[in-house]
Amino acid sequence: MNTVEVQGIPIAYQEVGEGRPLLVIHGWQGDHRYMMADLEEVFDDSPGWRRVYIDLPGHGTTPAPDWLRNPNQMVDILIELVIALFGEEPFAVAGNSWGGMFSLALVRLLPEQVLGAGFLVPYLLDAAGNVDTPTHVTIITAPEAFDDLEPDEEWIPERLVEQSRRAVELIRRDDMPSIRDADQAFLHRYESERQRPAILDSTGIPFLRPSLILTGRQDATVGFAAAYNLLEEFPRATFATLDLAGHWLGRVERPDPFRALVRDWLGRMQVDQ
Repeated sequence: MNTVEVQGIPIAYQEVGEGRPLLVIHGWQGDHRYMMADLEEVFDDSPGWRRVYIDLPGHGTTPAPDWLRNPNQMVDILIELVIALFGEEPFAVAGNSWGGMFSLALVRLLPEQVLGAGFLVPYLLDAAGNVDTPTHVTIITAPEAFDDLEPDEEWIPERLVEQSRRAVELIRRDDMPSIRDADQAFLHRYESERQRPAILDSTGIPFLRPSLILTGRQDATVGFAAAYNLLEEFPRATFATLDLAGHWLGRVERPDPFRALVRDWLGRMQVDQ
């Protein structure tokens, strides 16, 4: 891991490949590792991108200072991080879940510098700090897949739309290390001031560059309905809501259409230049 200091915080990041910069922002309790697991296979046949996978403060190996407790502070950190990593160079951004909210903030604040935006099961709070989610449903059950769960893995069966041993092994390999490394004191402090960044309180101007808005029809963690509100702001977005997909949409749930849609987004950005 490399580090770059922003507001006194050593932000950790992993850089892969060469070409146009792509900033990848992970979700709540995650870090760069699961995002790399989701996305890196796509770049086997989509070269020309320098992927910068970051660990947000309080996640992975990036510490969270005591003063950090709300999303507006996190957005300020991300803006300074972009300047430190890319200067004025154009870059694309992809954010998963919580990271999708911060990706939207970057598009709003740096519209001329952003080449394109990917929102992967984005976490989109309303003005009251709530999120519109459907009731969880498991469509395909496989109780035999969960006979060796650790105590901190017992939530897995109830979060999967399609249960399988494969899903358990992927979550255990790529997600659980991130979850176990997250700074729980920071997460509790941040969650106590649950809100969205102020830049998201009003609708942004149309963003006329290739984008991707990808949601799971059965996503009981962040839902899918709020993402429809982005369509007017992103007239060049491919919008997809996939069946048999919850919040693990990616390498765990529906990996083939997920990768195809990300690959298409990358290709549209390259054509757009």
